[in-house]
Amino acid sequence: MTVGLIHIHEDDWGLRNLYPAAAWDDAQADIARAVDSGERNQVPGGHGWTDMHVVQPPKIDFTHVGLELVKVRAALEPLMPAVSRFYATIGSAIGRQERDPLGTYLENAVCFGFGAPCFVKVEARGSLVASIWFEARSDEPAQLAVLRAALLAIDALAPSIVADNWLDLTGRIGDAAFLDRYFAALEGAAS
Repeated sequence: MTVGLIHIHEDDWGLRNLYPAAAWDDAQADIARAVDSGERNQVPGGHGWTDMHVVQPPKIDFTHVGLELVKVRAALEPLMPAVSRFYATIGSAIGRQERDPLGTYLENAVCFGFGAPCFVKVEARGSLVASIWFEARSDEPAQLAVLRAALLAIDALAPSIVADNWLDLTGRIGDAAFLDRYFAALEGAAS
């Protein structure tokens, strides 16, 4: 399968993250703040919010654990197609030739995936990985199984945790029981 471009809505950027295991406390605290903000700021009647929480990355990122970009590429390339073109724009600009003046258009991204519903996006800082985030809205179980293998491959390089702002949860990739529950929740959310 070849994917030439992944184009997402800008609001979906970085809502499902991998962090180094050492960022556990920061990740849990941020998810808790997000849940509290969602409850506190919900419009009466439940349609919208009066204020929003902005995801706060942890103080520790993958550069702190020396995760090398070349090793992440080598781990992910056999699992998922590499995708170099990655765009994030307003919804009305998705699939159009006209560019969103405030959109992000990366022509040399470090990304692996099957399209907007299922990918892993790697943000580099020099030769190291700074951050990793992903999407998991695919309704195809085979794609989610590959995504699970990709997360485990990253965890084998640097013990990692998931911080999922869509599902309001955190967990360790190396915890098989958590990973089973997490992917069951993803499959349920996609269907």
